[in-house]
Amino acid sequence: MTALRRILRDVAIVFGGQAVTWVATVIFVLAQARFLGPARFGELSLALSYAAFFAIVIDFGVGTYVTRAVAQHEDASGAIVWAAVATRVGLWLAALPIAWAITVVLGYEPELQASILILVDSLLFVGVVGALSAFFVGRERFLMPTIANTIQRVVGAGIGIAVLAAGLGVVWVATVYIASAAVAAALLVIGLRGTGIVAPRFQTRSIGRLVGLSFPIGLYWIVGTFYFNVDMALIERLAPRESLGHYAAAYRLFVALTIVPAIVCGTILYPVYSRLSIESVQALRPAVERTIGYLALAGVLVMVLCVTLASPIIAVLYPLPAYAPAVSALRLLAPGLLFLFLNSVLASALFALHHERRLLLIAAVAAVLNTAANVVAIPVFGQEGAAAITSVTELVLLLALLIAAPRGLVSAGSGRSVVRAALAGGVAAAVILPFTDAPVVLGGALGAIAFAGASVLLRAIPADDLHEMLSLLRGGVARLGLLRAG
Repeated sequence: MTALRRILRDVAIVFGGQAVTWVATVIFVLAQARFLGPARFGELSLALSYAAFFAIVIDFGVGTYVTRAVAQHEDASGAIVWAAVATRVGLWLAALPIAWAITVVLGYEPELQASILILVDSLLFVGVVGALSAFFVGRERFLMPTIANTIQRVVGAGIGIAVLAAGLGVVWVATVYIASAAVAAALLVIGLRGTGIVAPRFQTRSIGRLVGLSFPIGLYWIVGTFYFNVDMALIERLAPRESLGHYAAAYRLFVALTIVPAIVCGTILYPVYSRLSIESVQALRPAVERTIGYLALAGVLVMVLCVTLASPIIAVLYPLPAYAPAVSALRLLAPGLLFLFLNSVLASALFALHHERRLLLIAAVAAVLNTAANVVAIPVFGQEGAAAITSVTELVLLLALLIAAPRGLVSAGSGRSVVRAALAGGVAAAVILPFTDAPVVLGGALGAIAFAGASVLLRAIPADDLHEMLSLLRGGVARLGLLRAG
């Protein structure tokens, strides 16, 4: 099996599960928006932002380190995995009183305070899931974590919607996240059978070493998550409560779309990058450049769709006119998606090359600038100011990552790939614009078809890859025909 075929197989596994997960998550979010209304929906979104931040604190770079270590030194997997589980449990215990203190100091209302603390409680199981998933990903075994994640999201969405329909409110919705995370943790523990590391082995020395090696990675993820979520907290403080709900409607869609680079770079290709990085930067460059080419295509298409079809997208997803102000926020967030797609490739490569200290410095500067810019922009421009600052921050990060990349990791070929993707995006936008008042499915489909055709004509997809993809597609169609005939 060629490298491309293996990657496409892994992509099919992860994206297949993620498609189900994404649908379940979107339905759950839409139910939250409709049943709770803008103000309480904004409160739940803020609570989830706190949970996301504490999830990164509890991970503390352990997941990233475990995946890299397992990919490069598979013989030490057992000690690393259980050290990771123990570290995450310890960090969870330390996070609980900190989360409580923050809610008290900021004077949050009892319902919001309870929701935040319940979601932080759920991170015990989320931490276990993350540690075990990192092991499976390091071995490039994606099926088990995909199954666990899919079941977690589907179960959570199903129970959560029932809770909302029963009128039980934000606190009960937060409780659902505990139950679904516990289910995923149990599935992954069962999935360890046959891996040789079922019996827990906790060694103080291994835990201490893991924390020390993960420290700069952990700081990077904490700082990065801070600037990625600080706008929600600032809007809650500096703008009307309804503005928080409007921004959350656009921002949660923005976050949902970041799953594409998270899967491609953070899950599927990160262990591949880690293996290749052992040889040299030159050995890693072809994989990085090819990924940049494809994620540039995906990022441009997503950006064009969000800009041109923002109004019908919001109208389909959220009740109008209550969420109409989310349209402008989504348009301003859209360019940030393209920059974030590209940033994910470079950040994954730098992690694989053990350059986490460079990444930490970049994230720290971005956190300071992002926070300062939001403090100035939000009181004047509201949610539109926060959305624009997010996109500008991702652009600044892209420039910083290109400067920090080792010599030879990125060549002019990557720049040409991005330019070709941008030209294809221009064609797609021109096709979509006359249909902005049509159903969003029609405009989106026409834009995607035009984008695909332009990408082929502009040779944005390498000819060899295109031929192999077509070969795989023909093979799949042929097998489907044989199954039907049988």
